[in-house]
Amino acid sequence: MKFRSSLALAAAAALALSLVGCTGGGGNAASSGAATGACAASPKAGGKIVVGKQNETLSLSPYATPGGFGDTEALNMIFETLVRMDPTGKTQDIVGGIADTWSVADNGLSYTFRIRDGAKFSNGRAVTPEDVKYSLDNWSNPDKSQWAAFARGYKGTTVVDTSTVRVEMSEPIGGFLYSLAMVTAAILPAKEAEAAGAAFFDAPIGSGPFVVDKWVKGSSISFTKNPDYWDKKAPLLDEVDFRFITDDNTRSLALRSGDVQMVDSVPWSQVQSLKSDAALSIQQFKIPSWILLSLNNKKGPLGDQKVRQALSLAIDRDAVNKKIYFGMGEKPNSMLPRLRYDADASKITPTPYDLSKAKSLIADSGYADGFTANLEYPSGNAAFDSLAAVLQDAWAKLGVTVKLLPEDQATLSKNFTGGTYDIMLPSAFAAGDGPIPDEFAEFYAVKGSPNGFFTWWNDPAIQADVLKFPGTTDDAKRAELWPPIQKAMLEAQPAINVLNLPLVNGHSTKVCGFTTNPIGQSTFTTTWIAG
Repeated sequence: MKFRSSLALAAAAALALSLVGCTGGGGNAASSGAATGACAASPKAGGKIVVGKQNETLSLSPYATPGGFGDTEALNMIFETLVRMDPTGKTQDIVGGIADTWSVADNGLSYTFRIRDGAKFSNGRAVTPEDVKYSLDNWSNPDKSQWAAFARGYKGTTVVDTSTVRVEMSEPIGGFLYSLAMVTAAILPAKEAEAAGAAFFDAPIGSGPFVVDKWVKGSSISFTKNPDYWDKKAPLLDEVDFRFITDDNTRSLALRSGDVQMVDSVPWSQVQSLKSDAALSIQQFKIPSWILLSLNNKKGPLGDQKVRQALSLAIDRDAVNKKIYFGMGEKPNSMLPRLRYDADASKITPTPYDLSKAKSLIADSGYADGFTANLEYPSGNAAFDSLAAVLQDAWAKLGVTVKLLPEDQATLSKNFTGGTYDIMLPSAFAAGDGPIPDEFAEFYAVKGSPNGFFTWWNDPAIQADVLKFPGTTDDAKRAELWPPIQKAMLEAQPAINVLNLPLVNGHSTKVCGFTTNPIGQSTFTTTWIAG
């Protein structure tokens, strides 16, 4: 999991946050219908786009991503994986990357991949099976990659012939292809990476659609078109520049002035005013993102399930959505973000606003006289300033006194992973790494690192059910197994999902063809400039 900020999670936290599409499949784009105006013309190649990014790129190593999305967004430009999540976002399907075809053994214990003709690194060298083996062996090695937990079940890779590899598994894993589709499993050029050592990641060689041109740490990173990319129809742009603009207002002003042609994470309070600007367009993408409110179950009252349920019931989500998120959020029926296999609201009801029941639960808990707690959250975030005040007021009605502590991201990360917090909004925007539940189900429910995703919660019965899920490879069976787990975790409430949220981008009306994959990441391969 990654956070959409420079939240530098410890290695344990990085054992997993990008957005899922609609439950059970479907696309993630929620922008306005067919292309109109300048974008109704035929796509054309060439040009440059400057993108104002909320998150800074801190690392260009797939194996260490302290900058969260600031890192993975850049890595996806440079590197290709064996397979990918649909880059158009129209489906949650796995599609070809470096591999153009693959097959899975009936017992789920091996995957055979064919490397596509024309797959090359940006130095012009063809991708070989040996490169694939080298990369996957590193990806799965916890001494080399902080993401090794995603390689669960990986046993090793066998070179079959000059264009084929076979990945052997120690156990079947239902979501393994989604793990291979994360940029953490990027394919590196083995000889070049070994020769350069750690310096390789200062100017990495990948097989993705773009090549790093210039990286000014703390300021920007620019990419130029990779002439050796296997898809000769993409990318259309010659250059993409990411400019790091962490301040919401500054980012919006840069878009309005034309200093940048696109921004990500448009401030909620500014969406409507930007929509009214005829020169600008707003896109919303449904991804697995949510307002994560973490509860430290080690801290007395928060270890009481009735207290946790009461805190959630006391939140008027409709009012929060209307007043703070301008109606763009969605009431959740899961403690996790919207994910594939989720039961819909007709089967698992979203948590209601029920202050009477919340008070009753507190009265029946071990903390009938109330308690005090600190609420830590990202500083400089207008939406979270408002949300924190709403939570403080709501919980005061239960006899819970909350002290508000806005903090910088480094402090939040340290307190979150260290377990010193009481209640926390650990990131301005949280999103999952894939559209399936496997990642966070295990993080929260399976005892051990990362400690119930730093809630220090565990329920043996739920853990037993969760442990059955990743090893189930039949999709219909997975769809049957998940909803009871979804419901049980919602009732246990080790953490609170306040609202599901979309990813909101803004761009010039001359920027056309922008898409993201199901977790909100884009490689800009279909983006072009009109006019």
